[in-house]
Amino acid sequence: MRITLSITLVALALLFFALAPAVAQEGPDENESNDTWDLADSISGLTIDGEIGRHGDSDDWYVLEGQEGYSPTITLTYDTDECDVDMEVYSGGGRDSDFVGSLTSTDSPDGDTFDIPDTCYLHVYVYDGDGEYSIDIEPGNEDSGNNHHNNNGDCEGPDEVESNDTYDVADLIEGSTIEGYACEGDDDWFVLNGQEGYNPTFTVTYDTRDCDIDVEVYSGSGRDRDLVGSLSSTDSPDSQTFNVEDTCYLHVFAYDGEGDYTIDIEAESTGGHHSNNSDCEGYDEVEPNDTENAADSIDSLTIEGYACPDDVDWFVLTGQEGRNPSIRLSYDDDECDIDLEIYSDDEYVGSLTSTSSPDEDDFRIPGECWIKVYCYDGEGDYTIDIEP
Repeated sequence: MRITLSITLVALALLFFALAPAVAQEGPDENESNDTWDLADSISGLTIDGEIGRHGDSDDWYVLEGQEGYSPTITLTYDTDECDVDMEVYSGGGRDSDFVGSLTSTDSPDGDTFDIPDTCYLHVYVYDGDGEYSIDIEPGNEDSGNNHHNNNGDCEGPDEVESNDTYDVADLIEGSTIEGYACEGDDDWFVLNGQEGYNPTFTVTYDTRDCDIDVEVYSGSGRDRDLVGSLSSTDSPDSQTFNVEDTCYLHVFAYDGEGDYTIDIEAESTGGHHSNNSDCEGYDEVEPNDTENAADSIDSLTIEGYACPDDVDWFVLTGQEGRNPSIRLSYDDDECDIDLEIYSDDEYVGSLTSTSSPDEDDFRIPGECWIKVYCYDGEGDYTIDIEP
């Protein structure tokens, strides 16, 4: 009896210590795991009490309700004898969040005022040590009087529909001319139809007496967007030719002042690209599915595709949110070596990159599941089997 009781007590003690980390790293106002922006705890109050640094917990994320359009003062407090806690402040959401400032002093409390035009995200992380922290939020005045025009028609040109302030709400342009208007603090995004595989020449024109307008050129979209160059001269017109292999995005902003601008587009074919034809298309895909925003939507548990060199296949899976699916990749390894990356919303969660087929693993998918498939070597058919 005494031996059995001792074993039972030991087992209970081991169970307690096994469960303790899940609770010990969690503060009163957080639900672990809140380690990434897409798992951020929603906070409707003006105070956050958290705990960080223990048992591998180094990041806490929060999304604040009701701070859009305000300039809140945010104060971070912690015990400097136990830890050094820092905080980053973002306005927006997900991949479109803009970094607006941080609290990184080694002194506590540490506070500052931040301009939050959109949804407010807080990223709290431990620089050293571990311990409890508090965040106090004091809403400031609305930003309506501080020269930000982002979401209204005051900063809208003939070829744009506000708000086109981020790439995912970019205005689609099918012609060869863009007429817009840029304000300080405002961003204009355009996506061009039909420039994939071309070397377009862009010319931006504006009145240098009123403003200085810059243009960034991207090839791709989503997390695959690559900056291929910019027009940032103080002279107008400013012109340059860019190599645009994939979907073309333009990011226009006023470096100084505000005013009208015109962008003229002249394209020249480069040829030789596989990405936009059916020669590299499998049964369950419709080319081009080469970027995240052109991903093929899949509601079944099997995907049959075909991968070529220089080609990328994207798929978005429905119904896997909040699951831990087992994903298996099969191909003929005598013909090709095919790799696969898994994303949950905007977060990379893992990959299958073995040179042997089949290759299989389990993945935690808290949000929407995206699969990126590409050919490391050779080309050929592949099959993806999903077991929820």
